Amino acid sequence: MNIEFLPPAGLSDDDLLAEVARLAASERAATVRLIAALTEVDSRRLYLGQGCSSLFVYCTTLLRLSEHAAYGRIEAARAARRFPVLLEMLAFGELTLTSLCLVAPHLTLRSEDVLRRVIHDARTRADVGNSVWAELPCHCGGASDKGVMSGQKRSERHANHLGYR
Repeated sequence: MNIEFLPPAGLSDDDLLAEVARLAASERAATVRLIAALTEVDSRRLYLGQGCSSLFVYCTTLLRLSEHAAYGRIEAARAARRFPVLLEMLAFGELTLTSLCLVAPHLTLRSEDVLRRVIHDARTRADVGNSVWAELPCHCGGASDKGVMSGQKRSERHANHLGYR
């Protein structure tokens, strides 16, 4: 693999900012292509033929992704199988991988409009989490908390369930 590294000191400020924007777009595109491919690898269960018991094992051992990166891409691949528009949203930067992982457990045909609004209006993980958890029911087990818990308590419960706290 031939990787070219440009020393940032050799670029003007404008050129450096343009290069960073180009690289970010390129990274999004590569991530979307990887997620799309993982969707197909998962549906065909091709990881089994590679000696891996799961897609997660395949991603962490053969693709050498971190556990966090593997989890995010697998979650995105499985959500994108049901909602292909998510790949387009990722590619155009309308949705981050982190936000997709937060909303994926809540994706249903009934909640699609709410999720589109939440994704459009929120830019940070906290914004997405608070908006989704305030408007959609909890799928983390336990008693139904819609109307029983405040949005903040529900957010804390979901964050704990997802391992963010």
